[in-house]
Amino acid sequence: MNEAIFLELRFFGASILWGIILLIIYDFLRIIRRIVKHNSIMIGMQDIIYWLICSILIFRMMYQQNDGIIRGFSILAMLLGMIFYHYTISDRLVNLISNSINAILEFICKVLRFICSPFIFLFKKILKILSWVFGKLKKLFNYFIKILKKIFKSSKITVSEEEKGD
Repeated sequence: MNEAIFLELRFFGASILWGIILLIIYDFLRIIRRIVKHNSIMIGMQDIIYWLICSILIFRMMYQQNDGIIRGFSILAMLLGMIFYHYTISDRLVNLISNSINAILEFICKVLRFICSPFIFLFKKILKILSWVFGKLKKLFNYFIKILKKIFKSSKITVSEEEKGD
């Protein structure tokens, strides 16, 4: 086989692999989005960053393997690699990994709730007792304020004109 054809076939195969790699990277984004809910602004920013990284990786691959020459068949090969990966493995893999991680996180949350439940129960009881004590202290404080107001109100002495001159 001619060496030039072999190099072109190798470049075609590498382009297919790069298409698969790029979609695997995007699947990581899809998994993260299924685990942690994102709004549309965050999804847009993530997609922009993803495509910037992809363009750098594609340029680097083409520069290293084909001296920076953009060939139509290499773009087609990347597209074929993406399509092949997407329709064979991608959706199953994303579902499996995201469901597994969500199940693990749910289990960890249940264990933590179980471990923390006695402490939460005690904390609620302590808060209830403290609110009762502070309520009683507030009533007592208000009672003393009323008594003090009565004492100071009744202790006012009126001074007559005769006593002023002494």
